[in-house]
Amino acid sequence: MILNPDYMGVVEWADRLAMFHEIGNGTTSKLNDPDKWQAWAMNLIGDPDEIGRDAPNPFQFEDWREWAYAFFLTQELN
Repeated sequence: MILNPDYMGVVEWADRLAMFHEIGNGTTSKLNDPDKWQAWAMNLIGDPDEIGRDAPNPFQFEDWREWAYAFFLTQELN
């Protein structure tokens, strides 16, 4: 399921993503600082054997929404 980030902020999106998907076996912390979304995303995709396989590097994106779309495209292919 792709969680559309268009109508929410990054913190709300991250919370909903964690709620809808069992991410990182509980190792992904809550995103509290919207400016640190890239570090949060790296933590999210850190294990290539789990969710991070083929996931785009969030530090190659300035806009978290663009990364979110690219991330879900890789998840749909796996």
